[in-house]
Amino acid sequence: MKKIILRTLIIFIAFCYSNTLSASYLDNEKELESILDNMGNRYEKIARELGLAYWNFYSAETNPNLETPKRKFYDLLSNDTLNTIIENWYPKLSEIDDPVIQKRVNMWHRVLISAKVEYSEEIMALRNKLEKIFEVSNKKENSKENIDSLILSLIELRNEESVKLGFENYVHLTFETNGLGYEWFKNFVFKLDSATFDAYKALVEKTKLENNGKEFSLTNMFRLIAPYYRNITPQKIRDTNNVELVKNTLNDIGISYSDLSMKLVEQKLPEGVGGQGIMVDIPNDFRAVISTEQDISVWLHEMGHGLHGLYNSINFPILEGYEWVPGNINPTFAEGMAETIAWFARNIEWQKKYTELSEQEINETKKIIDTYSSAFIRLHLFNFMKEVNLYLNPEKSFKEIQLELGRKYLLIETEEFRTQPLNNIIYVSYPLYFHNYLLSDMVACQVHKALEDKFGSGYAFNKNVGPYLIEKFYSSGEYLDWNQRLVQGTGKSLDLETYLEYYNLK
Repeated sequence: MKKIILRTLIIFIAFCYSNTLSASYLDNEKELESILDNMGNRYEKIARELGLAYWNFYSAETNPNLETPKRKFYDLLSNDTLNTIIENWYPKLSEIDDPVIQKRVNMWHRVLISAKVEYSEEIMALRNKLEKIFEVSNKKENSKENIDSLILSLIELRNEESVKLGFENYVHLTFETNGLGYEWFKNFVFKLDSATFDAYKALVEKTKLENNGKEFSLTNMFRLIAPYYRNITPQKIRDTNNVELVKNTLNDIGISYSDLSMKLVEQKLPEGVGGQGIMVDIPNDFRAVISTEQDISVWLHEMGHGLHGLYNSINFPILEGYEWVPGNINPTFAEGMAETIAWFARNIEWQKKYTELSEQEINETKKIIDTYSSAFIRLHLFNFMKEVNLYLNPEKSFKEIQLELGRKYLLIETEEFRTQPLNNIIYVSYPLYFHNYLLSDMVACQVHKALEDKFGSGYAFNKNVGPYLIEKFYSSGEYLDWNQRLVQGTGKSLDLETYLEYYNLK
């Protein structure tokens, strides 16, 4: 073992000085595995360090140090040796005999492409500058124009770096590295727009009729969406102890909460943050902070993030799915697994046991949700397509984009459109992430339909459900792509028809 380590060390030193590696080294699969092991161990050590730093940031257990692990990630992901080896092996994936090594090379390729943008010197510096501005924005008034200008510069830089890598823009790069694919995404948006248009237009026309034919406004839209959000939140919960309710919900499906290496903490979080689930160490340490006064759905959602990591059996860091580097996970599937656990609070049998709602009230609530679901879906389309269009159409102002998409997705008719400002940290730190929340709703819907088909209407109280989720969705980590895991667990890839049927939109 010591000889292998020494040989690898010598190779590293030689490469650093010569910046070249022999063809035999690059073509040797065993040496490739050794180098991937070395880099993977470094990667995981930094990921754990950053995970702990974020835990301290949100839990306030101690002062966080985010800068050091971020810099370590920068050093690792810009490493010449790592980049050269992956560039050499990625075109030859089909020649790699070991399927796990093949997957690891493919994942490193995705991560390194993303890193060349997000971890480039200029973008890192601008992101840091903006994050510091947002950090102090509650203490002193900042120039809105200046922040807008900086964010637009960041968007421009991301596009420029993406073009250098051979992509049309940052949107194309992101969707090719997040596991969805841009063509798939475009087709998905088109289908969802078409499928929900008639139902939503009927709501708009009804609203206009009730308002004596006045033009439909953004205010009307927000009033239209309100019944959905009021009713999607579980009502009349019997036990207000959320931790106990989480424990009971997991126990009902055969997962022992007390056996999990995790903890849930409740405390006040920054505005707009409902909860933060952090896999400090996959699969050994999950922690979550949930903001005060959040409903049980948020608690279950964060628990879903935990289960997804705690039952990960793939023992290769780059395939475990640490979230800290773009490209290393499929965010849609990660959010989908979290929302799958949250959806147990939507289950009729669950509500009969854990709420004071009568069966009639449960059915009436579902009817209201269905009635306004098209507004919920189209508001999501509007929100995430705003950001997508910032990258696709840089010649247009953010206000122009909002006006156009407001007319397209929300059917807003008035010119008095109160547009949202650009100075939002989301566009800085979590670029092109909004769509995952709508897709996670679809993933959860499909999984629950499959559970009902397999285990019957009482599946929320079947102790075989937990082991099934573990086997089909959690254990393989990022070894299988997101659609493979969906097919494995539900019998088909992401299915829009199941989602539309759930909301009675078909």
